[in-house]
Amino acid sequence: MSDLRIGLALGGGAARGIAHIPMIEAFDELGLKPTRIAGTSFGALVGAGYASGLTGKEIREHTISVLGNRIDAARRLFSNPDTNVWELFDVKSFNKVLIEGSTLANLILPKKTASEVNKTKIPLTIIATDLTVQEEVAITSGDLREAVAASMALPGLIQAPKLKGRTLVDGAMSNPVPFEHVADGTDLIVAIDVTGGRLSEEDNEAASNLTRAFRSIYVMQHQIIKLRREKVNPEIYIYPDVDEFRAGEFFKVRDIMAAAKPAKEELKRALEAAIKAHGG
Repeated sequence: MSDLRIGLALGGGAARGIAHIPMIEAFDELGLKPTRIAGTSFGALVGAGYASGLTGKEIREHTISVLGNRIDAARRLFSNPDTNVWELFDVKSFNKVLIEGSTLANLILPKKTASEVNKTKIPLTIIATDLTVQEEVAITSGDLREAVAASMALPGLIQAPKLKGRTLVDGAMSNPVPFEHVADGTDLIVAIDVTGGRLSEEDNEAASNLTRAFRSIYVMQHQIIKLRREKVNPEIYIYPDVDEFRAGEFFKVRDIMAAAKPAKEELKRALEAAIKAHGG
C-alpha cells in the first residue's frame, strides 16, 4: 500500500451523487484509503458511510437495497422499526409539507455509520450553508446524521435541524465540491464533481422551464467551483458523465453507477500514475 496521503472531496449533485460510489470502489480496488474526506450534500451522505469504514461494495449494496426499486423502497420505509414514516413529514399547513432531513438521513444511512462526525475512522468534514448569514459552514463534530441532513437540506422541500441555533441548508449552495477542506496534511487532492448541467443545445431547447431553472443554479455552482480552483486546484479532478440524469432521479441508481464506470477507470489510472510519481 502506498504512503501517499490523499484528500478526497465528494461534491453535491442530488441523484448524480450516486456516481460517487464507483469512485470509492476505485480506491478499494487499488488498496488505497484517503487520509481525509470532505462531502457536500449527497457527497456528504456517501462520504459519511465511507469515512465510517464501509467499503464501496457495501455502500453500493446498501444504496441498491434502499433505492434500487420503488416498491421495495416503499416497503422498507413503512416496515422500518426504527422510523415512524409520518416522522418524515413536517406538516406546517395544508399547503406546506416538508420532509424531515434528520429522519430521512437516519433512514438512508447504513447502520454501521458512525454516530458522531468526529468519531469516523477517516477524518470527515461535512459542508452546509448558513442561510441567515449566507456563508459556508464546515462541520467536523457533533451528530453525524444531523450534519448530513443539514448538508442535504433543500429550502421548501427538505427541512434540516438547527445546529447550534443556526439554520443550515444544502452545502452545494456555497461549496459544490469542497476540495479545500482536504488540502491540509495531504500530498494529493482528488475531487469528484457531479454538479451536472452540461447538456447540448438541442437538449436545452427541449427542456422544461423547471429544468432550465435548475440549470441556472448549476451555472452559479460551476462559477463557484471555477473561482475556488484558482486558489486550490486538485491534482485529480474527475467529472463522471452523469449529466443526463436529473436531480431527483434517485431510483436510477444502477444506471447512474453504470454511467460512472468510465470515470472510475479514469480515476484508477490517475491514482496509479500519482502513486508511481510519488515513488510508491
